[in-house]
Amino acid sequence: MFEGSGFTVNHYPYYDAATGGLRFEDMLACLKGLPARSIVLLHACCHNPTGVDLTPGQWDALIPVLRERELLPYLDLAYQGFGDGIAEDAHSVRALAASGLTFFVANSFSKSMSVYGERCGALSAVCASKAEADLVMGQLRYTVRRLYSSPAIHAARLVEHVLGDADLRAMWEGELAQMRLRMIEVRKALHARLSALRPDRDFGFLLSQRGMFSYTGLSAAQVDRLRDDHAVYLIRSGRLCVAGLTQGNVDRVAQALAQVV
Repeated sequence: MFEGSGFTVNHYPYYDAATGGLRFEDMLACLKGLPARSIVLLHACCHNPTGVDLTPGQWDALIPVLRERELLPYLDLAYQGFGDGIAEDAHSVRALAASGLTFFVANSFSKSMSVYGERCGALSAVCASKAEADLVMGQLRYTVRRLYSSPAIHAARLVEHVLGDADLRAMWEGELAQMRLRMIEVRKALHARLSALRPDRDFGFLLSQRGMFSYTGLSAAQVDRLRDDHAVYLIRSGRLCVAGLTQGNVDRVAQALAQVV
């Protein structure tokens, strides 16, 4: 999206392949060296593709750097509720709002309400003042008019109806919690089976990562072996879709992974 809009896109350190965790100090050092007004794309929770999130304490340490360097945060919030809970997964958004910084939040209901084919979501611009908000709104209206003028309304009305009805919202929140807990349970199951099959390896990253995805650390060649020899499919970066695991297939997946790691 950024490249298509003509922006120069660079990368900052994030995923630690050795630990399956976060290179937070390297990330901070990189951001401290960015030119003022650089846009920084951040995942609010359930990082895609790694499943590695910042802790609340790390967000609190990051925000002063964003302020000091005059950086513009752009938060991707596509998996709210899949990590630790709806409110818990919004910690970064609330912390940024409380800081008084200007930032963007792009959120989506595609996964959490199963409107994948409709792609329902929103772009929110949180501004430091009303004057700034008026300027941003003018630019957004101009952009919207050029792109689509009137947005698709079917999924938006579904989401609005569910969120606006107390009974339906409670039902949705309960179903979302079931989805989250199911993914946590299959993470635990895969971790237990892999740990038993390969006690020489540490698979703790499966438990610390959050959301629909996990980085396995597999090479492209190992992913090819999974596909060709075991009919287990990951993308060649080594990203595993946790949502594709079930109690019925986790044993076979674990057996296959154990043979290629």
